[in-house]
Amino acid sequence: MTQAAVWANDSPAINLEALLAQAEKACEQGDAARLAALSQRIQALTQQPALQGQADFLSKLMALFRHGVCHPGEPQGAGSRTLLPSKEAKTAPVHSRSVQVTAGYLDNVNQGSRHERIMFNSPFSGLPVEGTLDERNRPLSSAFVSAQGLYRLEKDGGRKVTQAGVAHQAYTDESDFSTISFFVGRQQALDEGRESSAYLNLVRDETGNGEGRLGGVYYQPWLANTQSKTGVLSSLEYVAYPKQRAYESAVASVALEHRKVLGDGDEVGLRGRLEYDRALDNRPGGDRRELELSSEWKGKPFAGGWQPTAGLKLAHKLDEKPFDPKLYGDSKRDQTRAQLDLGVGKPLGSKQKLYINYQYGRTRDGGVPLFDQPAGSVLGVTLETRF
Repeated sequence: MTQAAVWANDSPAINLEALLAQAEKACEQGDAARLAALSQRIQALTQQPALQGQADFLSKLMALFRHGVCHPGEPQGAGSRTLLPSKEAKTAPVHSRSVQVTAGYLDNVNQGSRHERIMFNSPFSGLPVEGTLDERNRPLSSAFVSAQGLYRLEKDGGRKVTQAGVAHQAYTDESDFSTISFFVGRQQALDEGRESSAYLNLVRDETGNGEGRLGGVYYQPWLANTQSKTGVLSSLEYVAYPKQRAYESAVASVALEHRKVLGDGDEVGLRGRLEYDRALDNRPGGDRRELELSSEWKGKPFAGGWQPTAGLKLAHKLDEKPFDPKLYGDSKRDQTRAQLDLGVGKPLGSKQKLYINYQYGRTRDGGVPLFDQPAGSVLGVTLETRF
């Protein structure tokens, strides 16, 4: 997934682990104001049935943080500090850096067609003929290795977040599809639970083809309490292709999202999204419309600290105009996509985390067989290190 997608789909989720990590960081930096704000958020979470048994432990842990004991159980030397409110502490920014390294295997790198032979109209006679697709239009599989570096800056107790990074993904068997990408984004919490974000994502492959995405997202909550929330995500994005200007577009979407923490500590999310992709030039197929339904689940950690996740997406996308009247007549791209995501993650100490992810999906096209893809999967193992 591109960083643009991450910004577009990210929304606040109740995450005790992340809050405790932020509280530890605030303790280390002597930021009393930020630690006080995090303490209130953690105290609110302990009202949930799944966390009530940990309320006393968490209360004592936060008290230790406030007294400068940032790593309970470890010897406290001269480096221990007592947190004192100050003007500087209230505005102290939090800097963090992380590196992710992933190795895996992808079935269909080039999104090739499942058909070896397809029917199309001859550009010379206009009569239907059958042709064989070349190898580059058939599915190509490859192992891959990727690395991503991310810089994160938090201000105002985490209400303002700026991120910037670079990533490289190399396919060992199909090097032409290897990419390098740059991204920057900013997210800000507004009043009454509202949020806004903006991002820029640039991608370039080994052949020199590139893609740029500039967009923004706005989140408007409808209903919210300590265990669930419902809101609307609106986004607008400009997509540019320097070497293929005919494919430039403006994409607008609106989504209704519901997230809930269950009694046993699991988290679930449901989303319905409508998207309108407006062609800004003479793009094959013209404008596009898409309806997507998705769900996700994050379970509580089990033996060894492993935390499971799962997600399911179903989507239908339809072009407004025929894709290529000369070759395919009045046929329009009519795509149905299904995708299943499974994963587990585990902390490795205080600075590292291991992820194992598997994705299985298929894109079917009932109009243009060139885009009718076989079922495929991707498996990846990721090690994240924070600095």
